[in-house]
Amino acid sequence: MERMEQVEAPQTTKISSKAEQTRQRILDSALRLFATKGYERTTMREIATEAECSLGLAYRYFGGKDDMILELYRCLAADLEKQVDMLPKTSLANRFFRIMQTQRTLMAPYRDTIGALFGAALNPRSRVGVFGESTADMRRGSRHVFLTVAAGAKDAPRAAQLDDISTLLYGLHMLLLLFWLQNRSSDPHAIDEALSFVRDLLALLLPLFKLPPFSSLLARLARILGPMFGNP
Repeated sequence: MERMEQVEAPQTTKISSKAEQTRQRILDSALRLFATKGYERTTMREIATEAECSLGLAYRYFGGKDDMILELYRCLAADLEKQVDMLPKTSLANRFFRIMQTQRTLMAPYRDTIGALFGAALNPRSRVGVFGESTADMRRGSRHVFLTVAAGAKDAPRAAQLDDISTLLYGLHMLLLLFWLQNRSSDPHAIDEALSFVRDLLALLLPLFKLPPFSSLLARLARILGPMFGNP
């Protein structure tokens, strides 16, 4: 019996590794097709053909195109969470600037794919909608990234304001990503200028939020946007 167990263990590992490679090949094929042909026009059969596998095998690993996009979202969110702990303990504005640069780098290979999802991604009723129910857990995870960005800064806001500041950062991050995805101007430095502008704006605004009138306005904004961004 011991000999049989020793023989079977490597075989199980080999099958698992092969299955993961197949799954990744199907996902990569889908993302390429979404970028070149469009999300809506791409079929599961075309994805299977591109991945050189059967349609049945493609459905074995993914229930449909939506599952492939949700997997992309999860991978990007997980990669960003790993990077946030590596940020230096500098000002909050600078930490936000750095994490946005990192996110742009992580998303760059998938820019055309995500751009092709624009309509579905902004539809809250779509399974791949960034503000829909299917992505609520990812929004909470992404928002936690910005909570960490704020809490780890040398000028971190007081605990009572941390949630509000995190909601503001999350909203700014969504606006910047939208600008980056949709901006097709000939200026390759447009996103860099936008990131620098927001960094400098935050450096000016954050001290003001310590004052009662501005703190109250920030709290009101957080109450409005919070539920949509994953903060109950």
